[in-house]
Amino acid sequence: MKAKLPLTPLQAEAWKQLIFKGAIGVFPTETFYGLGGNALDKSAVERVFACKQRPIEKSLLILIKKDWLLDFAVVEGKAENLIDQFWPGALTIVFPAKNNLPDFLRGPGNTIAVRHSPSKLVDELLGILNKPLIGTSANLSGQPSCQTVDETHKQLGHSVDFWLDGGLTKGGLPSTLVDASEPDFRIIREGAVPSETIQPFL
Repeated sequence: MKAKLPLTPLQAEAWKQLIFKGAIGVFPTETFYGLGGNALDKSAVERVFACKQRPIEKSLLILIKKDWLLDFAVVEGKAENLIDQFWPGALTIVFPAKNNLPDFLRGPGNTIAVRHSPSKLVDELLGILNKPLIGTSANLSGQPSCQTVDETHKQLGHSVDFWLDGGLTKGGLPSTLVDASEPDFRIIREGAVPSETIQPFL
């Protein structure tokens, strides 16, 4: 499936049915194109790893609507301040995982990485699906991130099932990554949200 965004109602329904059948594909985010599928579908998650040629021990983040967070993560104390200050935004937070979270979504130390994207297009897709999306860059591991659908096609070829074209994305830095799974929060990866902006909330 190839479609320009925003999707028409018919396209949205067709895309939703594809996702529920285990499809994976590319879509624009606020920085680069992302690669993903239904985060609750184990086969789709495994396909994303295979498509990117990403080592299985490197866990993937999920994209959610803010009010879904407590279904997946344990959120306490200072983490609530981070969420209030920086979501929606370019901040990915690693939380302790809920006990009922599927094993294939758990990262090291029984964690889950989550982001509430500021992208209206991502929010629209989440609304259509009403489920979280796996969110990772639409490129082969170690290769440059992609700002157009054509660039994703050159890297990923026909290993994906859909391309949602939102035009040229703005690029820039990836999301900042904060580990909030332990009492002492720490910045794992510098990114679009400067560390000095986050530091007072850690």
